[in-house]
Amino acid sequence: MRWLLLTLLLLVTACGYHFPGKGESLPGGVTRVYAPLFTNRTSEARLENRVSNDISYVFARNGNISLVEDKQQAEAILEGTVSDYRTRALSYDSDDDISEYRATMVAQVSLRSIADGRLLWQGSVSWSEDYLAADDKNLQNDNEKEAIEEISLRLSEEILTRMLDDF
Repeated sequence: MRWLLLTLLLLVTACGYHFPGKGESLPGGVTRVYAPLFTNRTSEARLENRVSNDISYVFARNGNISLVEDKQQAEAILEGTVSDYRTRALSYDSDDDISEYRATMVAQVSLRSIADGRLLWQGSVSWSEDYLAADDKNLQNDNEKEAIEEISLRLSEEILTRMLDDF
């Protein structure tokens, strides 16, 4: 039994397996990134601010990457566009009224070398979150706002994970 476990452990470690998002560095070995405000191509106001702030937060938590405020100090530029945001009814109650919505956000992101303009990574990332409908419009807006906050954070984490894994 020990030999089987040891063999399995050797196979897993020999193939370079690692937990998602735990890669050492960004594509091209980049460690200093300039990340300007994302662009918002949706009709939902201020999504670009939310996602840009969450990108900064998520990247700051990673000890191997530094976000720099001056483009001249960066090795690469991280640019993104929030290309889609939508909500749709997810479930209905017995009176055929909407009881739950699903909000979805999509971002197009690229990491480009500043030195030569070479594209290091590019991807489309989306995330969804469900929230409750409410008869009170203010409460429903609050529920949607909380969903947007969660989507933005998870979307930002997914962007970093995919870049670290070069996926």
